[in-house]
Amino acid sequence: MNKTNYLKELREVLHNHEVLEIDIKDVLSDYESMYDDALERGLSDDDVYNLLGDPNQVYHELIDTLHMKQVKRYKHKFIALSPFFAVLVFMIIGMSTDIWHPTWLIFLIIPITAIILSTDKQEKVVALSPFVAVITFILVGTYTNYWNPAWLIFLMIPITALVYEKDAVKKTLMISSILIAIAFYLYMGYAQDDFMTGTFGFLLPLVVMLYYAEVKFELVVKNPLKRKNAIIFTLVIVGAIATFFLLGYFADGWVYSWMVFLLIPMTAIFLYDKPRKLTPFMPFIAVIIFYSLGHFFGLFEISWIAFLLIPVVAIIENA
Repeated sequence: MNKTNYLKELREVLHNHEVLEIDIKDVLSDYESMYDDALERGLSDDDVYNLLGDPNQVYHELIDTLHMKQVKRYKHKFIALSPFFAVLVFMIIGMSTDIWHPTWLIFLIIPITAIILSTDKQEKVVALSPFVAVITFILVGTYTNYWNPAWLIFLMIPITALVYEKDAVKKTLMISSILIAIAFYLYMGYAQDDFMTGTFGFLLPLVVMLYYAEVKFELVVKNPLKRKNAIIFTLVIVGAIATFFLLGYFADGWVYSWMVFLLIPMTAIFLYDKPRKLTPFMPFIAVIIFYSLGHFFGLFEISWIAFLLIPVVAIIENA
């Protein structure tokens, strides 16, 4: 990434976070000067990038000195109020109907509100997909008991991300392989009454994914950190899929094994989101804590408190 692209990306990050234009110009001017100084000292573009930091990291480091547009402040108020709204709705419905499960899904409005109001269009769609998948899966499973094949809804997560893939060939092959695997799985399950054999269809997208992952490894071999992250992320995806099927088929754990898929976005946040904070992980951690306490110990009435960890951690980290 050269200076022009770096400054362009930095501007986009600041603009997406609705920073006032006057502050954007000041930041760009400062970082352009720092970039030029670094180049004069003989540093390469990669060295300068590592020195100045990822544009998202720059934003988080400067956030206390930046001024946001007025609309941003209103968005923060809505986000701050979402936990209280969720608790109120959950308690009213739970106490009046005794339907604590799946009423707990209302707590997902907390991260969903933050995503809708704080991210741009592309990030918004991708970030919302895990929550849409969880809500759909829980509702379908709870009211129809079709946990299998309702779990297929989780495949919307990688498909959604692939929609924005710039490599047309890769996008076409990956999405097509997933759809073919789904079709084969459903055919074997309903036409042949053999879902187990149908799972082998998912070897196709796995092979395609590993192929492109291997290509990526070769491309970034000069950057050990990126190569390591790519390997870890691939292993987590494969491990999550394998764990889900093993628990589902051999322990009849479809109703809870879906939680392993939450490790995928959590791993992505850990590997690629800078700076690393606990707040982005909390929606997923809260879901795991809540559902585990509710499903395994029958504590849905009180396990909802786990969702309050989301705003609490956010307040502590941003205080």
